[in-house]
Amino acid sequence: MDTTEKLLKLASAPLKIRREHLNGHVLHTFESLHQKCFNWNKNLDNLQSGDWLFEIDSILDYLHEELNTGHWSTIPIEIRQNFTIGTFLKALLLLQLPTNENRSDLLKKCLKSVDMGLLLGAPLEETPELLMEAAKCLRVQLNQLEAEHEGDSAELIGKPAKRGSDCDKLVEHFAKLNAIKVEELEVPSVETFNRNFFVPQRPVKIKGCMSHWPATSKWMDVNYLLKVAGNRTVPVEIGSHYTDENWSQKLMTVREFITTHYLCETDHTGYLAQHNLFDQIGELKEDIRIPEYCCCSLNYEESTDPDINAWLGPKGTVSPLHQDPKNNILAQVYGTKRLLLFSTKDSSNLYPHSEAMLSNTAQIDPLNPDPNKFPDFKRATMYKCLLEPGEMLFIPLKWWHHVTALEKSFSVSFWWQ
Repeated sequence: MDTTEKLLKLASAPLKIRREHLNGHVLHTFESLHQKCFNWNKNLDNLQSGDWLFEIDSILDYLHEELNTGHWSTIPIEIRQNFTIGTFLKALLLLQLPTNENRSDLLKKCLKSVDMGLLLGAPLEETPELLMEAAKCLRVQLNQLEAEHEGDSAELIGKPAKRGSDCDKLVEHFAKLNAIKVEELEVPSVETFNRNFFVPQRPVKIKGCMSHWPATSKWMDVNYLLKVAGNRTVPVEIGSHYTDENWSQKLMTVREFITTHYLCETDHTGYLAQHNLFDQIGELKEDIRIPEYCCCSLNYEESTDPDINAWLGPKGTVSPLHQDPKNNILAQVYGTKRLLLFSTKDSSNLYPHSEAMLSNTAQIDPLNPDPNKFPDFKRATMYKCLLEPGEMLFIPLKWWHHVTALEKSFSVSFWWQ
């Protein structure tokens, strides 16, 4: 079974184009391409024309414009689902049309198209795992081709991630910080966590709860990450932090990110931050476990499954002082992070930005506060936590926190309510 047949089998049946929010011309072209892709053996001669890639790109451009109209939360789900279908059809067309392109490069184009659907689209009710499974299929074939080309003994670039000694001075500085050390417990029961920390909304560092995660051993080897995710497209933050005027986001492959920003020192810090990597790359999701503490809720009628995000970056990445709209367990797979925390009661002493887009972010740098500009900061009570490999930190709902990576670091956050 060739790659095209494998992808068509994943769809199991022709996909249902959502007719809402599409003009007549776009809908007609979309349905025509859809029909040809799902009857590709019969239409192979027609596909020789090569016009179909131009047409699917035009449809995707149209849908992309619709996705960027207004706030993301107001975008109709049908637009996002059609984008999912469009990126899948593009992958099929790339595989079906005649080309002189290297097979490996062609599969990378297909994988990028599928990744764009995973990043901006929405799951289809009839086949919710379509794009994730398609990406897995393409990734396996691409890895096989690359292994054949490089030879079985070839190593992927990069070195295994190891604990560094260069953060010792920063750890010493942490010990001298005038702040209350966050309480820590060894494998507390859910009942203890709920009673003593979740219900009263108090932070706590939890130790000994990640030894069963495959990630704690697998992810230490950068080569593993490159093998599983190296050709996947992800959004990377460029700049010291998101409030910086030069901050931006850029799409690149995980391989590009690791080689350019993670393994090498650069003037432009790159951070794979707050990205739902695990719904995009199922193989990595298999390496983590949802903490059982996420079952706690202050309102079980409105409780949700946790939003799981990845935070991968070099030494020195910073998340400025901010608060999140949900409870958070930050799990440290490897590397060390310094966190400074403040209760919601101190919000007025932290000088949140007045602009709506940054209202969850404080103007103040807790490590270097300006007493003349922010005189009330001295009234705030600061807590501190050094989060090391295999440890979790519970950050209660809307507690302010400032995060700095003291060395190369990979963290996973679980937001829930």
